[in-house]
Amino acid sequence: MKKPDVAPSVADDDGTAYSRAPFLTVIDMFWDAVDTAGERIALIDGDRTISYRGYGAAVAALANRLNAIGVAGERVAMLVPNSIEANVAIYAVLAARAQVALLNPGYAAQELAPLLEIARPRMIISATDGAEAALALAAAHGIAHVLVVGAGELAIDALVAEAAERPVASIAGDDLATLLFTGGTTGVPKGVDRPHCTLMETVHGMHQAWPTRIDREVWLNVAPVFHVWGLLMGCLDPVYGRSPVVILPRYQPDLVLAAIERHRATVFSGGPAAIYVGLLAAAGIDRTNLSSLRICPGGGSPFLMETLTAWSAKVGVPIVEAFGMTEAGPICANPTDGSHRLGTVGRPLPGLEVSIVALNDPECVVPIGELGEIRIRGSRVVNAYRGLGAGRADGWLYTGDVGLFDSDGYLRLVDRTKDMLIVGGFNVYPREIEEVLAQHPAVAEAAVVGTPDARKGEVPAAFARLREGTTVEAAELVDYCAARLVTYKRPRSVSLIGTIPKTPANKICRKTLAALAAEAQRDGATE
Repeated sequence: MKKPDVAPSVADDDGTAYSRAPFLTVIDMFWDAVDTAGERIALIDGDRTISYRGYGAAVAALANRLNAIGVAGERVAMLVPNSIEANVAIYAVLAARAQVALLNPGYAAQELAPLLEIARPRMIISATDGAEAALALAAAHGIAHVLVVGAGELAIDALVAEAAERPVASIAGDDLATLLFTGGTTGVPKGVDRPHCTLMETVHGMHQAWPTRIDREVWLNVAPVFHVWGLLMGCLDPVYGRSPVVILPRYQPDLVLAAIERHRATVFSGGPAAIYVGLLAAAGIDRTNLSSLRICPGGGSPFLMETLTAWSAKVGVPIVEAFGMTEAGPICANPTDGSHRLGTVGRPLPGLEVSIVALNDPECVVPIGELGEIRIRGSRVVNAYRGLGAGRADGWLYTGDVGLFDSDGYLRLVDRTKDMLIVGGFNVYPREIEEVLAQHPAVAEAAVVGTPDARKGEVPAAFARLREGTTVEAAELVDYCAARLVTYKRPRSVSLIGTIPKTPANKICRKTLAALAAEAQRDGATE
């Protein structure tokens, strides 16, 4: 396969851009980091650290075990939470010329069943805590092998001590590297096959969006590695930069703040708005030194302007919003050179076509400034799903996101098409109402869903989480919206809630909120 004509740009200490040789496969990138930065720290997991040399040794030892089982060309399901073990397992599967199917280790057996049916793996790699469940899953689904990493001869120290020979395998850019699953907030997730070459295009695209200093950054990741964002920010991109990544097993605001300060993190994985909202609300943020931060990407959910301005004021570094998907990686991104535009997700990245089409006519491109559905096309875009047949012949992937381009080419996301409400014939986007509620001084976070209505079809129902130490009546928030929104956009109710439910990827779980709204509606009807 032909290498990219243009190498991605990376920033030197003084901000000067220079080129880094592109890689065709993830494994090429990994072994390059091991060979050229062997003594540098690669992974930091609590009090444990491992150098790039040790990283390579552990990967080689585990990959040799996988080769003995014969996984080349097969899929290996991984049920390992964020940890050194997870990163080692991912690269070991790839080094064994297999495809890693990344699954949520927190899922119950019934949630994993349809994903395993899609993946049909030859084996499962599990963490020690999930070993019993993994063995039961293997038995239930006819999976022949289970490897448990993290203890005994598969403990990281033991793997490193083996000093195993690096596996010799011919891996091509078109070989499948990962099987990732879409969010699945409205049904069963879909499986997205990503070859090595498209993953590397994604890594290169991220470095075009946010140039980082090779050998100089300290990454901190809070996103789960079974999600595309966590895989990139916590496993692939730091290796591309030959830099350490601080691994957090789960998102806890106070622990995140402490880790940023302790390790002087420069690139924070961030992600969905809920991550930043939680950090801003943490009691320790005013006592934490966050001056090391250089790049704070945001994406995966719409950001309220309140969140963007509050973070910039508090930290001194803007949230640079981006727009991406499991099927494509970053599509648009705000740059880090000061030309970012708050409230947008930036401009399309090189190598991708992005257009806006009418909601009622998917072939009709709308003029600049008009709302429509976003569609994308390009060499790294996967527009078909495992087991669901071929994608569109013209290569377009319709994202399901509603947005518009401004006159300078910046894209503004409005909402998901599936989240849009139709109230008495009018289109209503939950984000508009959420923006209004977030402006109330007592509201820390808001979410809006639709509930059935006999006369209007559906009406908005809002949920709000209050700032610590504040009080407000729900009726006051209804009135607050009524004073600022046209009649059909006003929420019929506002429910005060201790926690806005989230998906594993930290996006608002509207499915759960819709169920809560329906339950409240039923209770109201029977009173």
